[in-house]
Amino acid sequence: MAEKKSKKKKEQLDFFAYDSNIVTKSVEQVIHESMLPYSEYVIMDRALPRVEDGLKPVQRRVLYSMLEVGVLPDRPFRKSARIVGDCMGKYHPHGDKSIYDTMVRMAQPFNMGEILVNGHGNFGSVDGDCAAAMRYTEAKLAPIALELLRDIDKDTIPWMLNFDDSCKEPVMLPGRFPNLLVNGAYGIAVGLATNIPTHNLKEACLAVCAYIDNRNITTSELMQIMPAPDFPTGAYILNNSELKQLYETGKGKVVIRSKCHVENAENGKKNIVITEIPYQVNKSTMLQRIATLKEANPNGCLSFIADILDESDRNGTRAVIKLKKDAKVNEILNFLYKNSDLQSNFNANMVAIADGKPKQLSLIEILDYYVNFQQKVIYNRTKFDLEACLKKEHILEGLLIAINNIDEVIKIIKTSKSVTDAKIRLIETFSLSDVQAQAILDMRLARLTNLEVNKLIAELNRLKDLIKRFTAILKSEKLQMKIVKEEIMAIANKYGKERQTQFLDCDNELDDVDFDGEISDQVEEVNVIISPENTIKNVATKNYNMSSKTLNQNASVYEIPEHFIQTESNKAIYLFTNIGNCIRIDVSKLDQCKFKDRGANLTHHYKNFEDNERVISVLEFSENNSDDELLFVTKLGMVKVSKISEYFASKQSIAAIKLKESDELINVQFNSSQSDLLLVSQKGYCAFVPKSDIQATGRVSVGFKGIALGDDDKLICGSQCMANDLISLIFNNGNLKSIKVEPKFESLRNKKGVKIIPNKLKDVKLSYAGILKPQKHYVVQTNSNNLVFINNSDIKLESFESVGKTKADIKDNIKNVFEYIIL
Repeated sequence: MAEKKSKKKKEQLDFFAYDSNIVTKSVEQVIHESMLPYSEYVIMDRALPRVEDGLKPVQRRVLYSMLEVGVLPDRPFRKSARIVGDCMGKYHPHGDKSIYDTMVRMAQPFNMGEILVNGHGNFGSVDGDCAAAMRYTEAKLAPIALELLRDIDKDTIPWMLNFDDSCKEPVMLPGRFPNLLVNGAYGIAVGLATNIPTHNLKEACLAVCAYIDNRNITTSELMQIMPAPDFPTGAYILNNSELKQLYETGKGKVVIRSKCHVENAENGKKNIVITEIPYQVNKSTMLQRIATLKEANPNGCLSFIADILDESDRNGTRAVIKLKKDAKVNEILNFLYKNSDLQSNFNANMVAIADGKPKQLSLIEILDYYVNFQQKVIYNRTKFDLEACLKKEHILEGLLIAINNIDEVIKIIKTSKSVTDAKIRLIETFSLSDVQAQAILDMRLARLTNLEVNKLIAELNRLKDLIKRFTAILKSEKLQMKIVKEEIMAIANKYGKERQTQFLDCDNELDDVDFDGEISDQVEEVNVIISPENTIKNVATKNYNMSSKTLNQNASVYEIPEHFIQTESNKAIYLFTNIGNCIRIDVSKLDQCKFKDRGANLTHHYKNFEDNERVISVLEFSENNSDDELLFVTKLGMVKVSKISEYFASKQSIAAIKLKESDELINVQFNSSQSDLLLVSQKGYCAFVPKSDIQATGRVSVGFKGIALGDDDKLICGSQCMANDLISLIFNNGNLKSIKVEPKFESLRNKKGVKIIPNKLKDVKLSYAGILKPQKHYVVQTNSNNLVFINNSDIKLESFESVGKTKADIKDNIKNVFEYIIL
């Protein structure tokens, strides 16, 4: 029995020696055969983008698959599950999650410099919320994504077989704008990683053009055009020395600081308001971290934080840190910059696939690869178009030969035994090619009419011109580069927008700041200026006083200070627009610039600003004067008075007045008890109305009829003044003059008023009417868009019946008249 047990035990010990499935290899051999191929696959086909189009394989496959499915910008949205399924079945068999996650990211405006996918539904948020499941959401290509795919059908790029060799997919997209810079990239491979920041589209395109013009351009010169990354979440970049290192070496640190401002609260307290946060920072996590820091430091400077609120909505980010009384604001901010994500570092590492292998690239190297690739795209596209033109020209020449010998052609066809016989006889008789002979046989009899023959000749001549042009392009590298520049700038002009991320000149790290001392809150006197082109700029008083106020010969409309207000950097101003909106703008959010600078578009500060909307008044008021009143005047002659307290709201924009259909707001002023209301219409009717007849009403009321307007007439002036004040008048024939406000202008409300256009000026209307003031000058925009400056001293006081003085530059040539305010 014992002998049996020992035998069984021996068999168990020797079992693995007889197992033929065990393979013994050295670690060196395993790494060579398994690990290296896996690493190469992950690096080349999964995690890193190509330098040419800036896309990873899965991104490229999603975009190309959407193009094939036909979910184009001008077509309806398609279910995301359909797009993902099509992509996975044909090009990317690695699971639906990776495909959908990729598509979601390309649709998130807080992650992409320019979104490539237009998402419909829940596609996540800056708070880290996940997108809804693919069965709930819909998507289609964004318009700019078509620029990456443009000309893909013209043999511009190489192709390869898909995973099961059933169809072909692009190795790269034509990428007609520098997507690697514009949208950046993030990926982790085996032993490699990439983290490329986003950039402004217009700046990146200008950098490409600058490199084309000068292949020896330096990094410093390029940084004059594209000074730093531009993140979709805005915030500030601290302008330190590592930015240049990043562009020279491909590796560096970008320090991003949240955009904050301080608001005065009740009882002398203050609030820190965060409106823009660093790129790829989770806002919800950031605020939780601030709350945790407060609890962890009960006796520190954060003990003065009373509450943390997230008031963000679809109009933008707004997180409020409420402070207790006597809180040291800048000490708290500096502590949070150092210890929370209120300030963060973007560690850039510009690695991409170039020349078939991963490389860390400098800015100049990226531009070099991209420009060379675009030259190949233009060359290949031109070659494709040339071949197509040559084929068509060949056929048209054959058709014209047949038309010129139509009787003989018909005879040959009628007497031939078969189609093949007819083709052979046509080729032999007229020395045609097989293609030409077949085209003649396929030709419809309708092509024999004179009109159709002329069309063929015209088409042939057009093709010859195209062939000549295409041939010249193929022979000239200079022409190819010119086309690259023209087409990339067309994209920049079509899709480009203002820079989101601004600069702070700060070379010192926060570690060097003494947190025990308090840095005083600096309140600066500034001038806020709004132009007729809806650009807004914040000009420091010192800079404004030193600036020249004259318009040069090539001035643009944005240089006209139509609305001007002197205020302080910690105040808020209120913009009233022609469509009846009241928009609150915090002066601290406006970037300072020079008097002659363009400024930022109002859409940068209020995203819902409409295309047909324009600012008609700018006022500053606070709760201290909430019992005061505002006076409103509309184009159809309605007047309204409302309390200022009606216009304080938590929203950035509220309705200021209820407007009738086709009516517009033309002026808003503080209601003065010392003056009455002057109303002047385009046809020259004037009424001086006592305001005692205008009762105060609510914010969204229509108001009262101030003047009775005739057919096709409208109000062009509604302003408070006193008797004997001067009215400046500019007639549409180019005449100028001013008159006094006379007793005969006095009128009850809802009356027609007195006509102030002299009888001598038949069929003449007023282009402008307003109260003449020392700080108010005028700019006339002519029909040819030239600007003519008119000093208020040029508008002389004249009699009631005088026709005024003619201004030759604007005679019968007035398009718009703008006020030019100089204080």
